[in-house]
Amino acid sequence: MKIVLLITLLVFISVCCLFAAFSRWVRRVNEVQLRLAAPVPVPIATAKPQRARPLSDQLNRHLGGSSLAMRVERQLTAADTNLTVGEYLLIQAGCAVLGLAIGWIISGQFVGGLLLAMGGGLLPNLLLARRRAKRSKAFGDQLPDLLSLLVGSLRAGYGLMHACRLIQQEMPDPMAIEFGQVIKETMLGYSVDDALDHLVERVNNEDLELVVAAIHIQNEVGGSLAEVLATISDTVRERIKFKGDIQAMTGQQRMTGWLLTALPFVIATGMMLLNPSYMMGLFQPGLTLIIPIGAVVMVVVGNLVMRWIMKIEV
Repeated sequence: MKIVLLITLLVFISVCCLFAAFSRWVRRVNEVQLRLAAPVPVPIATAKPQRARPLSDQLNRHLGGSSLAMRVERQLTAADTNLTVGEYLLIQAGCAVLGLAIGWIISGQFVGGLLLAMGGGLLPNLLLARRRAKRSKAFGDQLPDLLSLLVGSLRAGYGLMHACRLIQQEMPDPMAIEFGQVIKETMLGYSVDDALDHLVERVNNEDLELVVAAIHIQNEVGGSLAEVLATISDTVRERIKFKGDIQAMTGQQRMTGWLLTALPFVIATGMMLLNPSYMMGLFQPGLTLIIPIGAVVMVVVGNLVMRWIMKIEV
């Protein structure tokens, strides 16, 4: 009876966390429209008491400028999401607790719930990494067009900031969004070099680093920036073509590596849910613990070796 009550409590907590984070995200999407439609503020004497802060706001305040918060914030910014650090951590905790409860209910063993909890906790990370990679790839594919537009604007006599505004107006997303952020930062007092460095941190693209480095050098020593960027444009186009050929040749091997890495964990989780008494024999105290620990270590090492073999520097 106690286990049933505990599992019910865990499910309730996880659902509440997910609902709180999702509702907070929906409110942030329409924040500008709500502010514009808000009536004139009432006098202080008749104002209503301030409501308690949501759980995500309290979590954001407590995390402050910690390294964890800064790292998660950079990842969320690179993925172009409206979630705050507190909301993302609540979603991650809710998925982990929900996986723990579901695995515990199905298998009747805490270890089974723990395996699903690990999967649930990693799910937001995987989705966020996929979104970042997709956005970074889209940015890289648009980079040759960006350089062509930038070179043409400079040769026509426009300045660098005017060329950035033209990129914001003419280029599709995510290029337009990122250069709009560069323009906003310069309007807030950042230098052009600092704004471009922040762009490199958000996008994490090697070709963009080369372009920004060329702009920094030109600002220091002078010269024709248009000619330098024209040369870089030809280099970037060849690199993108070469990287596409490499991705096509190694696609099957990369997919095989990830399948071989995920297969043992998927099978172990399925067996734990279907026949927990059989799998619990591997987790008994003693020398048998060497089997699951060694299996995890070898799978991780095998994945790293396969990634190292297929990694080709361009």
